[in-house]
Amino acid sequence: MAKSSRSLKNILKVAFGTFGSRVLGLLRDTLTLAFLGVNAVSSAFFFGFTIPNLFRRLMGEGALSSAFIPIFSQTLKNGGEEKAFDFLNKIITRAFLVLCAIVVLGISISEIFYFFAEKSAHFSGERFLAGSAFASIMLPYMILICLAALICAALNVLGHFALPALTAVWLNIAIISSILIGAALFKGNSNAIAKCMCAGVLAGGLAQLFIPLFQLKRSGWKFSPSLKSTSEVREFNALFLPALAGASVIQANILVSNMLALKVSDIAVSAIYVSSRLIELPLGIFTFAIITVYFPKLSLASANSEGGEYSRHFSNAVISLMLICVPSCVGLIALAPEILKLLFEWGKFGNADVELCTPILILGSIGIPFYSLATLSSRGFHSVKDMKTPMKVSAMAFIVNLTSALLLMGRFGAMGLVGANVISGIFQAALLSALFSKRRKMQNVFFEILKILTASILMGFSLWILKPCLSSLLSGKLSAAANAAILVPFGIAIYAMLLFVFKFREFGEVKKLMRRKD
Repeated sequence: MAKSSRSLKNILKVAFGTFGSRVLGLLRDTLTLAFLGVNAVSSAFFFGFTIPNLFRRLMGEGALSSAFIPIFSQTLKNGGEEKAFDFLNKIITRAFLVLCAIVVLGISISEIFYFFAEKSAHFSGERFLAGSAFASIMLPYMILICLAALICAALNVLGHFALPALTAVWLNIAIISSILIGAALFKGNSNAIAKCMCAGVLAGGLAQLFIPLFQLKRSGWKFSPSLKSTSEVREFNALFLPALAGASVIQANILVSNMLALKVSDIAVSAIYVSSRLIELPLGIFTFAIITVYFPKLSLASANSEGGEYSRHFSNAVISLMLICVPSCVGLIALAPEILKLLFEWGKFGNADVELCTPILILGSIGIPFYSLATLSSRGFHSVKDMKTPMKVSAMAFIVNLTSALLLMGRFGAMGLVGANVISGIFQAALLSALFSKRRKMQNVFFEILKILTASILMGFSLWILKPCLSSLLSGKLSAAANAAILVPFGIAIYAMLLFVFKFREFGEVKKLMRRKD
């Protein structure tokens, strides 16, 4: 019970830290849309920012972390901090050299594409050209953030969770500052403001790397570059390549979806981006927090051959994910237009844009629990050093997504692309969960998840009944603000009360945590 309470405490630390980052992220997006609007320039910037983010997720939060954490955990346990830090230095050295090569290659390809496209009389895709130019500026960001993710992974294994969870804060502060500076210097010039934002991305990346790096130094780490091969490095390489392949499929999926969205219309990328930011809020705060805390635990339990402990950790992680993701899904569906209006209806982002994004947000929200479960199941395989199974499932999910997108986008536009992502997410979560349950005997969590689902549906029904009453009293942004201020805490209260009535087991852990004095 003490271990569970400690896990919950660490999850809350990460969640609160990430929450601050996400609030600033929403402010960043609100200002972006207010000064750029939903148009070709904003779509080009979001597309350009997608490129380095793809590699961040591919290398930093994807393959590097997935292959690094199990081995670093094992090395730390068996060889102590000195040997573990030596392994970290070897991986940092290799990662830096590879990332620099990728950046140089990426910028070269982008510049060549831009040169020939600009000279071509048959090419008229200005938003593609702008997106390519923005990507060239922001590509070095991937070096900074990938190394930062590696540093933060080491800190998590060492038991430091709070500061690594704040890394996105520095990026958001830098971008927000760049928007305000750009707006003051280049009033009304969307393209110039977007270029300032690109510079802000680089400045934020520097902060994201060096702030956690200083904390790692205080933990006793000293950087010493080394390309020497060891058994740990060779094991890392064996895990990294299939993890990279699996992560590549996932990121290719995202990239293809964005390129298809650009093909649909000038505004499709921006509309999908706005909706995805809200969908990513529970994913980024709670899914990230839960997996951040439990992935090192699963890796250690696997290294120690503690099957019972492993099963307990994984089952607790599943319940924790569903506890947040299911009601978040229902809440976003119930309050989609009000949330969009309150957060984004400023400046050039008007009511028509809210109406455009609302159905996209509602549809995309359905995928929240499935995206979370798929991520956790993948980490489950990674914790037992199986990188190939998630890779194969990701490849199949990519085919499902691409096929669905091509079939649906012609008739349903952006809605078709979002629907394809949801279908792919459901497929991936179902297959990964089924395969993992065959490999590892898990505790039965069916009844706890049923309680969560029932409480969430009843909460959504209560919001659906109450919302028209509030909307009839006010209009516009005041109505949206009133709905958010009243219905969100009301929904949380109803949900918590129903879980208490259903005797949800995690309430015992919450009570224990509240009673702790440390």
